[in-house]
Amino acid sequence: MRLSVVIVTHNRLTALQRTLEMLAGNTHLPHRAMEVLIVDNGSTDGTATQVQRDGLDIQVIRRERNEGVSARNHAFAVARGQYLLLIDDDSYPIDDAVARSLQYLDGHRRCAAVVGRIELPDGRLEASALPGVVANGAVVLRKSVIDEVGGFPTEFFRQAEEYDLSFRIWNAGWRIERFEDLIYRHEKVGGNRSAAIIHRMDMRNNLILVDRYLPQAWRSAYRADWTQRYHALARHAKMSAAAWRGRIGAWPWRFRAMLGDRLTLGEAALESIFGFASQRERIAAWAKENAVRRVVIADFSKNIRATYSACVTAELDILAVADHNIVFAGLEWMSLPIRSDLRALTGQPDGIVLSNINPAQVATRLAMLQQVFTGPILTLWTQRTLRSAGSADPSNYHDAA
Repeated sequence: MRLSVVIVTHNRLTALQRTLEMLAGNTHLPHRAMEVLIVDNGSTDGTATQVQRDGLDIQVIRRERNEGVSARNHAFAVARGQYLLLIDDDSYPIDDAVARSLQYLDGHRRCAAVVGRIELPDGRLEASALPGVVANGAVVLRKSVIDEVGGFPTEFFRQAEEYDLSFRIWNAGWRIERFEDLIYRHEKVGGNRSAAIIHRMDMRNNLILVDRYLPQAWRSAYRADWTQRYHALARHAKMSAAAWRGRIGAWPWRFRAMLGDRLTLGEAALESIFGFASQRERIAAWAKENAVRRVVIADFSKNIRATYSACVTAELDILAVADHNIVFAGLEWMSLPIRSDLRALTGQPDGIVLSNINPAQVATRLAMLQQVFTGPILTLWTQRTLRSAGSADPSNYHDAA
C-alpha cells in the first residue's frame, strides 16, 4: 500500500462526497495502491452508511462522539500506507500535487512531510503562521514518522494541534518542507466551527505549546506575546470570556510542564521553526547594505519576538510596530506603539522589516507596505517551489523557504 488518505468528518456528508469525487481523479495512483480512511466523528447525517465512491478503497471508522482533530489517530493506527495524505472533508489535492509529493519524499529520506499551498474559493490563501508547520488539509507525510513521534495531541481537540505534531517531528531530527507549486483546494464549507471554542482553544493550546516546547530563555517572552495576541483577537470578536477560559485552562498544563513534562526543542529544531540565527544574519546584512538605522517592524505576528531580537542585536532603532489589522490598533508591544498607519509615526524609518512569515500573507502584506513606503523592505520568507528544490539547501527552513 503506497498511500493512506486520512479524513476526519462530522456532519458534512455533501462536502465529503465532493472531496472523494475530486480525490478519485487527482491522486494519480492505481486503486490498489491507495486506501481512504474516514474517521466519522459522531456524525448524525448518515455519513457512515452513505459514503461510497466507485473505485476507492474506503474504510469508515466510527466514533461515538466528536473527538476533534486527534480522531485522525484512529486512522493512523490501522493505516497500511507507506505515506499518509491528510486532508479535510472539504479539501482536496489539485492535479499532481500528491504524486509529486510522494516522488520528493522517496528521494529525500530525512524529509518527514511535504506541505502544499492551500487556495480558498475566493482566491485567498490559507497557511500556518510559521512555515515549518504541517497543514492538516494539505500534507503528505511518512507513516513511519507518525509511528516514531506519535500522532496529534488528544488534549487539544482543535487549534494548534499541527504545531504540537510539527515540533515533535523537527525535534526528532526530521524536516518538514513546503512547496508553493503543490496546490490544494479548501472549499471552507460552513458549520462545525464554534467561535467560542476556536478562541478558547487558540489561547489554551498555544500557551501549552510555549510551556511544553520552548526553552527557558524564550518561554516567558512568548507566553506574554501570544497571550496578548490571542486576547486582542478574542476581544475584537467579542469572545474575551472564551479567551480567559482558555488561559485558565492552560494553567494545569503549565504545572505539568514545571513538574517535568516538557519536550523542549533542541537548538537545531528551534532554529528550523523560529529562525533566530537566520533572522539575525539577514537583518544585520540588510541593514548594512541599505544603511538602515531606524526601522519599523511589521506585523504583530507570531514571529515578532525573533524579529525584534534580531533588530536589537543589529543595534537598530525600532520606532514602532505597523499592523493593518484593526484588532491590534492602539495597543503597545514592548513599549512600542502598534500603528495601522505609518504616517502616524513621530519619526520616519529608514526601512521596514516584515516579521510576518505566514506563507499565505507575505506577498499581500509586502504589496500593501510598498504602497505607502518607498524605502527598503525586508521579507523573511520567500516562496519555494518543488521545481527549484534541487538547488536549495533544506538544512535551514527559513533559508530554504
